[in-house]
Parts: sequence; structure tokens; C-alpha cells
Amino acid sequence: MLSLIFENPQLNLNAIITLLLIAIITFVFIKLFSDDKPIEFTVPVPIEAKPGWVDGKILEKLNIKDPQNPGYITCYDPATGQLLSNIRAHTEQDVINSLKKVRNAQKKWALTTFAERRKVLKSLLNFIVKNQDEICWVSCRDTGKSLVDAKFGEILATCERIQWIIKKGEKALSPQYHESSMLLLYKIAKVMFEPLGVVAALVSWNYPFHNLIGPIISALFAGNGIIIKSSEQVAWSLQYYSEIIKVCLISCGHDPDIVQFLCGFPECGEALVKSGVDGLTFIGSPQVGKQIMSSSSTTLTPCILELGGKDCAILRQDVNLNQVIPIILRGVFQNSGQNCVGLERILVHESIYDEFVKIVEQKIKELRVGCALNDEEGVDVGALTMSDHLDRLSNLIKSTVSQGAKLLYGGYPFIHPLYPTAHYYTPTLLIDVTPEMPISKTEHFAPIMVVMKFRTDDEAIEIANASGYGLGNSVFTRDQRRGEWMVRRLRCGMVNVNDFGATYLCNLPFGGVGISGFGRFGGIEGLRQQCLMKSITLDRFPWLLQTSLPKILNYPISFGGSTFVSNLIKVVYENRLIDKLKGGIKLVIGESYKYE
Repeated sequence: MLSLIFENPQLNLNAIITLLLIAIITFVFIKLFSDDKPIEFTVPVPIEAKPGWVDGKILEKLNIKDPQNPGYITCYDPATGQLLSNIRAHTEQDVINSLKKVRNAQKKWALTTFAERRKVLKSLLNFIVKNQDEICWVSCRDTGKSLVDAKFGEILATCERIQWIIKKGEKALSPQYHESSMLLLYKIAKVMFEPLGVVAALVSWNYPFHNLIGPIISALFAGNGIIIKSSEQVAWSLQYYSEIIKVCLISCGHDPDIVQFLCGFPECGEALVKSGVDGLTFIGSPQVGKQIMSSSSTTLTPCILELGGKDCAILRQDVNLNQVIPIILRGVFQNSGQNCVGLERILVHESIYDEFVKIVEQKIKELRVGCALNDEEGVDVGALTMSDHLDRLSNLIKSTVSQGAKLLYGGYPFIHPLYPTAHYYTPTLLIDVTPEMPISKTEHFAPIMVVMKFRTDDEAIEIANASGYGLGNSVFTRDQRRGEWMVRRLRCGMVNVNDFGATYLCNLPFGGVGISGFGRFGGIEGLRQQCLMKSITLDRFPWLLQTSLPKILNYPISFGGSTFVSNLIKVVYENRLIDKLKGGIKLVIGESYKYE
């Protein structure tokens, strides 16, 4: 076929079309009859999640804890105040029962092939793409977020992560071969990545679907079982999301006990940390992260801690504000600011400071606040999920203004005309903030833009690094070299140049330093942290050569053993060739002399 193409140009088009058809037919055939093609399954969406639902009782006081019903979690929509359900909080006994179930299931799951695990992930990805609206409705109803924020944070980020593991996961966990030492050239050196066993993840409420799915897919692909404790703030959505995982596993022919779901108050989380699982991932605050470390120390359980951030966006004087400002607004107001890598400090060069403030002030005043599922008009900024944040934010802003910052807009709760008890906060603009002010040091986790001024690149780096946090940062500049110069000086785990959140969608390891925590999830490094990294050496030519110690080093050690080792070290590690030769001669002569 190929020879005809070159010999007779007139056949080129027909030949190319024929080859393409063959390739397409082959691809379709492989997809149709592949063993790991996705399995279709369905999970009914709760009626309360559907847009326009208004049948729920509006609560006068919004709180997940009801003194009259202490063993249950009161679930409500923070964007409307509507009661969703009362769900039993899991206890220490539930932790014990879950661990027993998942340990039994993990013995069989550890024997599954990568193809079988990919099939589960493909089926899950297929379901997510086809049911993305329903998944987002549930998230919006339980957290109060906007639909576009749900599509970004719950669906897009989750799909990318699943697809990466499907494509790259097996390669990441395949044996990694290393170069052998010169002394042991006859050895094969490699690292195997084996399942840890049963891991646990205690995840935050800001992205209830994504934060739940991320640890599950990593654990399962590594061959682990997992117990996942969702925040009590999103107990209602957990009911639907956990059913998706269970039905997916059953549809693919696996025991659903391999994943266990818990949702309870702090005592449930503490019991899980102390339960004796083989690895822990925690997403939350530095305060709780320290408690997790303390509790896990009794069992020496390895931890991955993601404890939030105080991320900066540094805008140098050469930026195009029309291009950069939409990215800054997304970084600040995405998910109503409830984003661990949200831009909490905007550092702007003094030469463009006034122009930047003028533009963003107008943009922020135009932002629409409301309930994504019930309001007829579009919503830019949804509700805050937690009820106790409103007073905390107002006090934080008052304290900052009292020290010299200027409040240009917002700074107070937003009262929705239809849902007066809901958790809304007016999009806020604070300028002329300095590193010593309270809001520069505290993760506010809210729809607040904090603007700071700098004169030089060195000053910008100093301000950015002044926070105890060190999760991520962004640098905006047209000078790529200068951008890289700043990247190297920022003390944090992730940096985006001319972007926000790009490291996450590029499947790079996610995590920080300082009080932002340690350890990584995501990407190759994160997937491998779900494994026991076992170092192994094997004989390269077992039939020909194996390790055999010279007689002079056999126990009991003969006189001259130390000299023998000294000469061996010279042969291998001396820098000058003449010294290597001298060491080699002494090694041979000394050995011969000893045993003549």
C-alpha cells in the first residue's frame, strides 16, 4: 500500500482515505470489544437538588447542630435556608465497623489488574460527564455555590484528574529502574509501588464532590481500600455521591466495601485518625491539621496535610490589565472565595495600582449574589457554606480598616430578599492593605479582594513570603525571565506564571510548605504517595555472577580488612586516575600477599 502511494501520486488521495478508514474501523472495533470499556449505570438524583425546588421548610436559625437532636446532622441549603434532611452522625463504632469491612475487601482488590481498575475509572468518568448537571445541582444545593463554580471545581477538575490516571497511572506505578552502583554493576536496582493497604481521607466541604472523588480514585488505582470522612457541613450531598461510587463498583463487578463513607462530628474524625489505617490525607485548617498530626503520632500513621493558603497574585508593571483582571476576579471570587488556592492577596505595582483599583471596583459592584438553583437571574457569587463565617469576616474587615486599610465596597453580609436567613456576603474590595494588618495573615476564605501595593520585585517577594502559609502563588508579567526569577524566590509549593490554578489542571503535585502543610496529592508524585515504595535489588546474571565477599572480609575479620576496604574506596571514588591506579595495585597486591 505504502509503495503504491509513492510510485503513483494519483493514488495518494484514495490510499490515504483507505488508510484512515482502516484506522477508524480498527479504533471502533477496539473500543467496542475492549475489556476495560466503561460500564453504563444510573443513580437517581434527589428531588431537593432540582432547580426551582421550594418545598423545604425555611429554618429560622441555620446550624448543622440541633441541641434537641444531638446524634444527627441538620442539613440545609445555605443559599435559601431550606431544610434538606436530618442525617445520623457516624460514631467511633461506625469507624470500627468500616475498617473491618474495607480491610476484608482490600485483600481481593489488591489482586486486581490495572485494566480492571481503569475500567472502574472509565465508568465513573463516563457517568460524571453524562450527569454533570445533576452532580452540580447537588453540590449547589448543599454548599450554596454558583453553577459555573460547580462546573469548574466539581466537574472539570475531577474529569481531568480521572482521565490523567486512566492514561498515565499505570506507567507512574510501574517498577522504576535505577542505575546500579559501580560496585554492584551485576545487580538490577528498582523501586516497586505496592498498595499501602487501607488509607483514610478527611476532606473539606468547599468542593464536596471533587474532594471526595480525588482521594478515592488515587487510592483505588494504587490497590488500596479507603475510608473517606466527609465534612459534616456536606452530609446531605454525601448520600448521593457515595451512591455513585457504590453503584459504579457493583456495576463493574467489585465489592463496594472497598470504599467506606463516614460523616460525623469531630469525635468521628478523631476515631478514624487513631484507628490504625495505613495512611492519612487531611484537607482543612492548620489548627485541625496539628491535631491530626498529634493523634496520628500514637500509631505513626503517615500523613498528607493540605491546610489552606494565603495565595498571592503579583502584577508587575508590564502586564496587560485587560487580560489579567478577568483572571484575578476568577481567582478571588471562584466559589465565593472558598478556595484553598484562591487569590487572597493581590500585589500590584505602584505604577498601575490606581488603574487596577478603578477597574476592579466597578467590576465587583456588578457581581450578582444569589441562589444558583432558585434565582431566575444569573448568579456570579453564591452563598458561604458555614454559618459562623459572617460575623468573623465583618470583625476581620473592621479590624483591618482600623489599622489604615480602605474599604471601597462591601464589608457586610448580603441579605437576600427571598432568603433572609441564608449565608451571603457582599463581594468586598479592600485596598492599601499592608503585611502587618490582620487580613494579611489570616485565611479569610470569602469573596473579598485584598489589594496591596509594591515598588520593586524584591519588595513583592518579601510581602508574599511574609505569610506563614506557603501553598501557591501567581506571577503576572510579560518578562518570562523575570517571572522565573520571582518563581525561584517564592516560598510555596506551586506557582503559576500568567495564570491561576494551572498547576492543578496540569496534573502537577499539589501541596505547600509552612502552615499550608506537607505531602502531595495529584500527579505522579501524589499517586505514588498512596503506595509503599519498596526498593529491590536482583541479580542481573543469576546463573553467572552473585555477590561473594572476599575472604579477608569474612567474620572473624582478619588483620588488613580495613586496609582492603580503604583501597577499594580509592579505586571507586578517587578523583585522579593515578590515585585510582595506586589504590587498585595495593588492593590486588595486598589481597595476594595475605593469602599466599
